[in-house]
Amino acid sequence: MSDLVYPFLAAAQFHWLLAAGIAIVLASAVSLLRYRRLYQRTLRNEQNYATLVENLSEGIYRALPDGRQISANRAMVRLNGYSSEAEWLEAVRNLGSDCYVQPHRRQEFHELLQRDGRVEDFVSEVYRHKTRERIWISESARLVRNEDGVPMFYEGSVREITDTVRRLSAEDQLQRLSSQLPGALFQFTTYSDGHSAVHYLSAGSAQITGVPIKEMMANPELFTRMVVNADKDDYRHSLQAAAEKLEAWDHEFRIRAKDGTEKWVHLLAYPERLSDGIKWHGYLADISMRKRQELEIEELAFFDPLTRLPNRRTFFRRMSRSIADCAARGDHGALLFIDLDNFKTLNDTQGHDIGDRYLVEIAERLLRCVSARDLVARIGGDEFVIVLEQPGAAAAQMTRGAIIVAGRILSALRCDFQLGELTHTGSASVGIVVFDGSEPRVEQVLKRADIAMYQAKSAGRNGMALFDPATLEREQERYQLLGELRVAFAERQLELHYQPQFDHNRALVGAEALVRWRHPTRGLIGPEVVVSLVSQFGLTAELSAFVLENGLNALAAWQRDPISANLRLALNMSLETIGSEGFLVSFARSVVEHNIDPRKLTFELIEHVNTRDQQRTLAHMRKLKELGIRLSLDDFGTGYSSLTFLKNLPFDEVKIDGSFVADIEKGDTDRALIKTMLSMASNLGLIVVAEHVENVRQEAYLRAFGCDLFQGFLYAKPLPEQEFLKFVRAERSSSIAGRQSA
Repeated sequence: MSDLVYPFLAAAQFHWLLAAGIAIVLASAVSLLRYRRLYQRTLRNEQNYATLVENLSEGIYRALPDGRQISANRAMVRLNGYSSEAEWLEAVRNLGSDCYVQPHRRQEFHELLQRDGRVEDFVSEVYRHKTRERIWISESARLVRNEDGVPMFYEGSVREITDTVRRLSAEDQLQRLSSQLPGALFQFTTYSDGHSAVHYLSAGSAQITGVPIKEMMANPELFTRMVVNADKDDYRHSLQAAAEKLEAWDHEFRIRAKDGTEKWVHLLAYPERLSDGIKWHGYLADISMRKRQELEIEELAFFDPLTRLPNRRTFFRRMSRSIADCAARGDHGALLFIDLDNFKTLNDTQGHDIGDRYLVEIAERLLRCVSARDLVARIGGDEFVIVLEQPGAAAAQMTRGAIIVAGRILSALRCDFQLGELTHTGSASVGIVVFDGSEPRVEQVLKRADIAMYQAKSAGRNGMALFDPATLEREQERYQLLGELRVAFAERQLELHYQPQFDHNRALVGAEALVRWRHPTRGLIGPEVVVSLVSQFGLTAELSAFVLENGLNALAAWQRDPISANLRLALNMSLETIGSEGFLVSFARSVVEHNIDPRKLTFELIEHVNTRDQQRTLAHMRKLKELGIRLSLDDFGTGYSSLTFLKNLPFDEVKIDGSFVADIEKGDTDRALIKTMLSMASNLGLIVVAEHVENVRQEAYLRAFGCDLFQGFLYAKPLPEQEFLKFVRAERSSSIAGRQSA
């Protein structure tokens, strides 16, 4: 029995397992089919959703937190005047930067979005992006953050409601819309019998005035009482004028809100004639922020941001009015031009923060020196002007008054300035010009005051000078010379003359190149005029380039001739040129091109070098020494040098200023000064050159005190190049003859 049953059971079990497997496979297939249908349905739903979004009548967009647009549907594209999403995204980078009629609305939108995570029905007036047509929109958006709470993007919808805004008449609809407006809509009537009535106020009214709407509507005169007293007359007159002409009432004025805050508001209303009065339909906006910005802009435009004094523009306006007033009244005014002495040195050595504090203190002291009717202005870095007015004043009276004020200023500026831990003693040079209106151009009057100031500065600074018409003639001649000098650079009218230099054995060792201007009508003009013009009018770079190019040409020619091959050449160069970017590379290339021995070249640098210049040019000076250039400190003894200065900068020699050499015969004090300079230079290992040596007595003193090199009319005047070479040959021949006779 069992033999029959077990095979049967085994077969049954096999069929059961087979059936179960088939069932599982069928179930899996059904499940797969079901999931496939779900996937396809989901895909279709997503496609349908995308199609739905694309075809919605409302504009749908997505933007990054910085405002950059990354997607938009067809309605959004059309709303802004474009034909495709690609064109829209290419044209606009930030939807808010240039779309809102009132730009601050975009900031309000972003603040609400950041605070609440969503914004609903945000109503604004915007520009249709492509056509710049003004339209009204209602915008809703939500901020999407990642799992860490960091904003990823925001997406929203935009609906144009321009037609709705234009058609709205029902109060409930208007109230809902106006609650989002950045101001207040109103409607009131002024009746012929003098009373008035308020018919409508939007919610924005309470936000601006702080007065509930019901209270304001119940008391129509309340708003007029809120207008600040100083603006009430203009407020009433503007309303009366608009009513008489039946034209728009457009007025800006101040009100004092219920909490005491003073606000600027802009009122714009259009009149509607009634049988018994005028009904006004209008809009009130809080423009306090705009007014603050306008005041800030005005202050930037007309006042110096550091000292808060009127600036150059304001000075020119006031000065023009003062000149016209003097011409009309037949009296006189005065202009003081104040230039601070040595301000650049203070600013560069102590830092701009100290310089700024000094200027602020200067402004305060100047204001204390004048009356309230006078103008103090800052027109440049360290330049101030004061306009003095005294109606009815004659020329002598105005001159006396200006001198008194200038004296007061000089006295005030001589008092120590406490600038943090630094105590600084200040001074200024003051130029004074009295004007009567006969010269109507402000520039000319200012120029005369400037000329007078330079007279004071030339006289030793820390003083005042009255404008002298003869000085104007000299300045006019200088300006004419300046124009001719610019032509001289272009037409190669400048040339170098060479003054020989001798050692203590009277052997010729080199020369200094000195610039001369061969003027076509004025003849040969010396370096004192050329250098003065160059310094005053900023032609240093042009002169340095000329001196360097012609000096290298001359040195190259000398070194090709055995008679002059060992001569040194000294060129006057400016630190501005040496410290300029690209100078070293350009100079090194010129040395190679001219094939000269740079060890025969000396650069003479003026002594007036401040700390900032030292830091900037020190590296360049060391590079020049590596090339073999010798560096000489020119006009030694006349500037701001010190032992530390000479020790820190890599000079090889010093050149004693000719004024000291001229005075060496006059007394023991002058000789002691020269002796001290020579001793100091010797201790520092520096070669000493004396210039302007004119007689043998001066030479004898200098030799006795240990001077190394000599230059001056005792030996030879500056010579044109060919005459100098003849001089060199004559000296060489004389030297050879002397050795042969010996």
